[in-house]
Amino acid sequence: MLKKILFVGSVLLLTACNTKDFSFTGESDHWQADLTVNQSSDFEKQDFVLKYKGKDMDSVGDIAYTVKEGTGEFGRTGVTLEGNGVIRDSSEADPTNAKMSEDAEVDVTVKWDDQEETFTLVKE
Repeated sequence: MLKKILFVGSVLLLTACNTKDFSFTGESDHWQADLTVNQSSDFEKQDFVLKYKGKDMDSVGDIAYTVKEGTGEFGRTGVTLEGNGVIRDSSEADPTNAKMSEDAEVDVTVKWDDQEETFTLVKE
């Protein structure tokens, strides 16, 4: 009985430790972005940070951005910069959703004040 308990405990511990973390980064003339991905067999969490590189944050106004990877896509519209010139977004998916690949090509499109820039994030 003790061996069975130890075996089950070991399997649970190994499963819990089976996580993978990776990140992507990139920039354009006006924006810098980081995407951090944490995956396990049970979930995937994505943390996205978009930072304005300019000095006059008040001139930026409402922002729309899209992050595309393969067939996956997320983004927001009508958001404004935090006081430090940053927008943060986070999402978590369950195991039934497709997971992001470490080798993915990630494209970010940002629209603001009648301007638009698209740039690619690369794996760090």
